[in-house]
Amino acid sequence: MKVKKIKSCPDCHSANGLREILYGLPDGPVDEERYAIGGCCVTDEDPTLECIECGWKGENVNNAPGLGKEIRMVELQDISKMSGSEIDSYAKQIWQKLAKPKKGSDDGNSKG
Repeated sequence: MKVKKIKSCPDCHSANGLREILYGLPDGPVDEERYAIGGCCVTDEDPTLECIECGWKGENVNNAPGLGKEIRMVELQDISKMSGSEIDSYAKQIWQKLAKPKKGSDDGNSKG
């Protein structure tokens, strides 16, 4: 099944108002011609598009394939004394722990 990309708002039909929603804390300025800020709390049921003309939000997709609807926890270290490069490296390690599918689980990408 091929997913059709939305090119205009389903409510107000604006072709210029649709923005991809970014979640999390941006590490710099956001191009507001392309993106809308969605907040720092992320779930697998968040909308991925927003119309800045009328406020419509939708096109919910699984933003984190492989994670499913499970809760994963990691104990975080104090980063207040880490350098920027140490924080980047630590963040990548944490993401890998959180994003790795459980053994034996279907990550949605297997062929069969």
